[in-house]
Amino acid sequence: MNRQRIKKIQAQLRQPVLIKKPENLAYLIGRTFMHGYLLLKKNNLVFFGDGLEKAPGIQRTDLLKNVGRYIRSHETLELFGEFTYNETAYIKHKNPKLRLQVTARRSPADQERQVKDIQELAKVRKSMEITAAVFALVKKQLKRKVWTERKLAEFIQKTGFRLGAEDVSFPAIAAAGANAATPHHVPSQKIIKTGEALILDFGFKYKSYCSDFTRTLFLKRAPKTLETAYSQVEKAYLESIQAARPGVQAGKIYDHAVRVLAEKKLDKYFIHSLGHGTGLEIHELPNLSPGSKDILRPGMVFSIEPGVYVPKVGGIRIEDLVYLTSAGARKFINVATKLEEQIL
Repeated sequence: MNRQRIKKIQAQLRQPVLIKKPENLAYLIGRTFMHGYLLLKKNNLVFFGDGLEKAPGIQRTDLLKNVGRYIRSHETLELFGEFTYNETAYIKHKNPKLRLQVTARRSPADQERQVKDIQELAKVRKSMEITAAVFALVKKQLKRKVWTERKLAEFIQKTGFRLGAEDVSFPAIAAAGANAATPHHVPSQKIIKTGEALILDFGFKYKSYCSDFTRTLFLKRAPKTLETAYSQVEKAYLESIQAARPGVQAGKIYDHAVRVLAEKKLDKYFIHSLGHGTGLEIHELPNLSPGSKDILRPGMVFSIEPGVYVPKVGGIRIEDLVYLTSAGARKFINVATKLEEQIL
């Protein structure tokens, strides 16, 4: 159990909160549970399990139906967006006198996880290094034989496990030709052909921490219709990394990327956010989306992933995870982004 993290959150509390998300339990307690809930109060904490296990380091364990016993009449228990309707209804039914406040906002554990410590950054770095090693092997394989999207995605995942990953961050994406115009394409039996854009988006977990990485490759040659798009996406990627500094609103970085793409009238083909926080979850705070007011702080880890998706033609995306220092954003790995180095 990480008492320092728990005490830091307890110091911020105005009302008792109930933590459910497995990643938040892992962050605070050190492990996940099939069914687990952690009640945090200013000077107390209680774990509610399924009766089969207890939380290490926490002496007081009970069943969720009894949560009302630990909330005083003048207190209000706060539940967050991770709770289902049925869970909320169950708590109300078992504790009819309990005052509940249900909110869609993120829990204080989600907020606290935004800033990573040295140990967390090291785990993300190792995860990204595995990803870089897999990418190098993928490029060699693409030169040797013909692949389908699905077989290449399977190769990516198996290679990551062989190189030390404990799991994937998400199912690997391999999208070729017109399929590359769909940002989250599910790999198919399509054969990857010469002259097509091939988007590879994948990541792995190392000691529970995720990586996220995308490059766009071309076999033999890049189509003329996408060369300008590639150069402009790379420019948006590089300038967005430079623009990411402490104190900046995350939404402003997104706006900058859009302005760069607009220079070549490509902004209409940018159809997702610029990035997202990554750590114990592949998508966590902060959000680099339109209008995001999340303030960038040293220690944050997030993706920078501008893209252009032209229907029936193909797509381009370049992505890396970066971490923020007092002097700006830094990449965990250095994998080439120049167009000539993506042509195999």
